Amino acid sequence: MDKLLAVGLGGFIGAIARYTLTGLMHRRFPAFLPSGTLLVNVLGCLTIGILMALVKERVLLSGHETLRFFLITGILGSLTTFSTFGYETVELIVQESNLRLAAWNVAGNLVLGLAAVGAGLWIGRVLAT
Repeated sequence: MDKLLAVGLGGFIGAIARYTLTGLMHRRFPAFLPSGTLLVNVLGCLTIGILMALVKERVLLSGHETLRFFLITGILGSLTTFSTFGYETVELIVQESNLRLAAWNVAGNLVLGLAAVGAGLWIGRVLAT
């Protein structure tokens, strides 16, 4: 139960942060709509890289599993799932030396994700008529 509460609270904070940062970027760069998404994705990737390196080196969060769930799954997961995608892809390359699987991960997420958006738009239009 503690983990669920930690993820939920972190998710609340991450969602508010995403909304706030995206709004700031949209006001600053109104001609480039994806600027907010770009910011939260890059910020999330940088943050998960730092946190996971510190976790692996047992410098941070060692023995504090609930805090890890709060920070990584909750806050970062709500801020952007792209950070998890980035971390997992880099781990496939660096830790597992599996460039092929990393490439499949990138291609799969990109191609299937974009195809799913297209399919969802089509289904939504069909349902709306």
